Amino acid sequence: MKTPVEVIEIKKRGENIAQRDLEDFLAGYMQGSVADYQMSAFLMAACIKGLSEEEVVTITSCIKESGNCRPKENFGKPVIDKHSTGGVGDKPTIVLLPLLASMGVLVPTLAGRGLGHTGGTVDKLEAIPGLKQQYSWADAQKLLERNGAAFLTQSDDIARLDKRLYALRDVTGTVDSIGLITSSILGKKLSEELDGLVLDVKYGSGAFMPTYEDAQSLASLLMKVSTFMGTEAKVLLTDMNEPLGEWAGNGVEVMEALMMLRGKAVERRFYEVTISLAEAMYQLAFPTDSRNVRERLVARLQSGKAYEKFLDIITAQGVAKETADNLDEILAPPELIGVVRSDRAGYVSEVNAHALGTLLIKMGAGRRVLSDGIDHKPGLRFLKKRGDKVDSGEALMEVYASKEIELPHISEIYTITDEDVKLPPYVNSLEKS
Repeated sequence: MKTPVEVIEIKKRGENIAQRDLEDFLAGYMQGSVADYQMSAFLMAACIKGLSEEEVVTITSCIKESGNCRPKENFGKPVIDKHSTGGVGDKPTIVLLPLLASMGVLVPTLAGRGLGHTGGTVDKLEAIPGLKQQYSWADAQKLLERNGAAFLTQSDDIARLDKRLYALRDVTGTVDSIGLITSSILGKKLSEELDGLVLDVKYGSGAFMPTYEDAQSLASLLMKVSTFMGTEAKVLLTDMNEPLGEWAGNGVEVMEALMMLRGKAVERRFYEVTISLAEAMYQLAFPTDSRNVRERLVARLQSGKAYEKFLDIITAQGVAKETADNLDEILAPPELIGVVRSDRAGYVSEVNAHALGTLLIKMGAGRRVLSDGIDHKPGLRFLKKRGDKVDSGEALMEVYASKEIELPHISEIYTITDEDVKLPPYVNSLEKS
């Protein structure tokens, strides 16, 4: 058995740590025989020297087994989930749970809070008064049996090792390790005891992976590790070089997701990304039932069945019927306090999603530090997106807030060019990339 210092030195040299030694090191950290400063040294060495696929599998398995896992009773249904690496306006999860559940799929989603400039599904759904999202697996299983899906957040008894590791990574500059990111994502997701997992790996100015190549590397490792651990995975790479959808914020994003659940028209890229993820989830659930999948998903939205399932899910999780009947009023944005207008005619070539995420934090819709509260009302509405033609003085973005804020200069957010813009695909599968 290697001492903690020996394990650190092995990784510092860029060598692979034997499975048993790495398991003992991680177990020692949970038991107190490995100190925070020693784990910090290991994380930095792993970030600089990298982790082998075998080491990532070991860390992932230790994270999963460090807490409780969902009971494996599946009620005769395939169990599928989806994970997104996050971005500005990233709201498909709110549509996907009720949509897939309405088609016979069990969806036990563990969602997260906002991180940095990106929003979190848990924060967004807290805009609905009374909605409880933290449950033990035993209680969550009852919700799944009743409705086929539940909006969940990580409780204290799930993936306990990841909570401790992430707290250290956040303050030691070791967040951006692809191996550590992979183990963190999959350690939590695989505790759901899934039959399949769809991974939405985002790239661009509003994502944690700035380039397509970075996203490809992360996606490839996620797929390999998930498959090795017995859960089939599909990976979609989606563009986050501008916000996803017409709205960004908290309550306003739920409002936009509900529009799609009701079969209403929504922003083109939000629609395409969400439907593509839904197709991938359904195909993992029912691999031999590939006939007209997209058409059937769309029909489920247009019929109102998916929205009915959403109401069933939230009322089972504590939302009063009166609240569920008045969601449009509850989620509506506050006053319009400003409009950002184009200073020239041309075409929108770039939208700085990172800057917009930072603006939302200033408006109170995101966190500067973990202890910050969230204002669920403010929002940004995007009237023009990449590729759109604009006139001088035309409105590009509306700002809704409960208090006055300094509006950003157009140059901080939008780039307008003379030439028409060729847009990249909204969605790429890993196999086709």
